[in-house]
Amino acid sequence: MELKEAIRKRRSIRLFDKTKKVTDAQLRELFELTSLSPSAYNLQPWKFIVVRDEKRKGVLRACGNNQAQVEDASAVIIVLAKLNPSEDVDEIISDRDKKGYFPSSEIKQNYIKIMKEIDTNEEIKAWAIKNAYLASATLMLAATDMGLATCPIEGFNPDCVIKNFRIPSNYFPTLLITLGYQLPDAKIPERLARKTFEKTVDFEQFRKKQA
Repeated sequence: MELKEAIRKRRSIRLFDKTKKVTDAQLRELFELTSLSPSAYNLQPWKFIVVRDEKRKGVLRACGNNQAQVEDASAVIIVLAKLNPSEDVDEIISDRDKKGYFPSSEIKQNYIKIMKEIDTNEEIKAWAIKNAYLASATLMLAATDMGLATCPIEGFNPDCVIKNFRIPSNYFPTLLITLGYQLPDAKIPERLARKTFEKTVDFEQFRKKQA
């Protein structure tokens, strides 16, 4: 499947076939593709928890406004934003250095300084969430390409997830993604209208709406 086809085919599916399961091999491929997502400074401030156990999905359903798709899907992915990405700086800097990303030692030291201090930014949570969303988009498109169905869920109680899934304080649950196979006889409504090119794209500067 070409990327353009996957983009056009992806839908938020809420009706899953309970009898079909996503395999370990499929999950590994999915997350290996997801790991190629862009992120600021390549810090990759995210982590994923795959929930497949029926009892655990039941707990997650209670955290997610009792949405049936959480239990019906083969798996539910808890997307976590990492709030202390600076602990990974040394490894990332070493990789950049080996591959010739620093034209000078001064630039390298500037990178290290910025990356080491990133945890102290007051907006670290918002920054980490934005990066985790980039990975989530890649994940959903990759899943579509693999013939799988997904649905992102923002409507859940993060404190409930933190408590029941032992999330440490340096991570924050930002999204749930149901994953599985679409119910074969499910009637999926026509895709909702998207805003037009003219309404969403301006050139050079913001263009005021014409009266």
